[in-house]
Parts: sequence; C-alpha cells; structure tokens
Amino acid sequence: MTMPTWDQTMFPILQELADGSVKDSRHLRLVVMEAFDMTADERNEMLKSGQSRIVNRVGWGITDLRKAELIENGEKRGTYRITEAGRNFLNQHAKGFNRIELATVDAFNAWKNNYLKKGKASESVRDALPNPAQDTEESTPEDLMESASAQLNEALAVELLDLILSNDPYFFERLVTRLVLALGYGDLSRRSGEVTRASGDGGIDGVVRLDRLGLDSVYIQAKRWDRDHVVGRPDIQGFVGALVGNGASKGVFITTSRFSKEARTYAEESMRSSHVSVVLVDGMTLANLMIEYNVGVSVKTVYEIKAVDNDFFDNE
Repeated sequence: MTMPTWDQTMFPILQELADGSVKDSRHLRLVVMEAFDMTADERNEMLKSGQSRIVNRVGWGITDLRKAELIENGEKRGTYRITEAGRNFLNQHAKGFNRIELATVDAFNAWKNNYLKKGKASESVRDALPNPAQDTEESTPEDLMESASAQLNEALAVELLDLILSNDPYFFERLVTRLVLALGYGDLSRRSGEVTRASGDGGIDGVVRLDRLGLDSVYIQAKRWDRDHVVGRPDIQGFVGALVGNGASKGVFITTSRFSKEARTYAEESMRSSHVSVVLVDGMTLANLMIEYNVGVSVKTVYEIKAVDNDFFDNE
C-alpha cells in the first residue's frame, strides 16, 4: 500500500502490454494501482494543480516508455502497445526496472541528448530529466514544482511571523480581523471587522459581524506572543468565559505561538458540550492562511503548465 514514483509505474505497465494487446491509459492506470495495492486515499490523492497524483505519475511513466521506444501509440488516441524493443527489454529485466535501467536504453538517451543539444531545456527542466545519480528523479516535474512551492511558502510563513512579531499588538489585532474577513466571514461594511482597543476588553480583541444588521458575529482573541510560548487550557477557558459573557456562540483564538494539547482538548470539548464553538489558530496556521488568502502578501510570479489539447487533435 504505497504511492509509486513515476519510474516505478513503468514495470507493471510494460508487463501488462507484454501480451501484445493494445491497452488505454485508464486501464494501465488501474493495473498500476492494483500492482501497488493502493488505498482509496492514495488513489484519490491530488496535486495542488488539481490533477490526480497517480494519473500524473502513470502519465510520465507512459511518456518515458515511449521516449525509450519500449512502447508505441495504438491506432486510437490514448492507447498503447509494446514494441519488439520493449519485449527484449522486459525479458532482460524480468524482475523489475526503474529510471536507472531506463537510462541504459539507447533510444531514450538519444532523445535526451538531442533535446538538450537543441537548447530547449532550462536548467530546471534538465534537472527533471531522468538521471540515475539524482534521488529527486523519483518525482515528476509537477511533484518537484509542488515541493519547491511548499518550501517557498514555508520560508514565507516564517518571514511573516517575524514581521508580525516586530509590529505592535494592535496591528496584530487588526491583521487577524482582516484575515477573518478574507476567509469570507462578514463583509467590509462599517459594522464589520470592529476592533476593540481598550485594555481590559473582557478577553475580546475583535468582532466580525456576519451580517449588516449584526445579528450574528464572530469574536476574536488575538495574542501576539513569542513562538516558544505555549497557550494553555486556562487561556482558552478565559476566552470561552468571555464569549459566554458577551452572549456569543462563535470564537476564534489566534496566536503567533502554539497551543498545548490540553488547550486543544478543552476547545474540542466545549464545542461538543455547549453552544459555544471555538477555533484555535496557531502561528504557522495563521501564516499559511495569510498566504492562501493573500493577506499581507502579493503574487510575485505565476508559472503556467500547459498540456496537449487532445480534443483539438481528435478527428473522431
């Protein structure tokens, strides 16, 4: 029960085509899923682009088998058959093969060298081409881009927390109120997103009106504490008490630090045992939400990934 890497999909694909029959990509994908005994969750796992991860990896497996001339297209679009070279290669690697063995195929190396010689590959694309010396070749280009995006966002989240901690507490209160609005709670009318500034505010730092008449509201507790600080159960108990005192049923406790296990347990128990709903947002969750909803950040660069429009070439 595991998600195969792109190169691990090639062996079961070639095995399935060994009888000389023509199979479509959907059938080959199911064969790979069964070969690796993939769970339902693994089969449904998605890339951030919205594409199925296993569809993506099987697609790259098929593509590189074609580059190596071990398989070829069938008469109908999206179908494939094994070649004579593919049969010979499978006989030589009857126990399995991966990207390392693929790199020994003359046709694949000829394609790769010709591609690089034409100068059409950027450094990032060249790094994504199969290379036995690189462990990253277990990932497809989409996997690598997703990983790079995650690393950039992680660094950005840390930078955001540093900037938040360098500002005053009232800035933080305004920030979290703005974030709640960006999440779709309330609107930007004068009555929405009120922020209390007075000390001794009863444990409420901000209020977001969910409607213009103020019939329903989300109350916010915003605490700009050091990252090493641990928000404990007493803090959450105090916040729940403030919600009850204000006749509120919805609250969000947001902090730049983190919550103890007891604090999280108490918040969950409060939601189950009373009419008060409390959501806890720690520092990294806060920063990630800011990135996702473009609060305090802006888009620097957009990369487009394009694919063949099969309908354009379909004459049927």
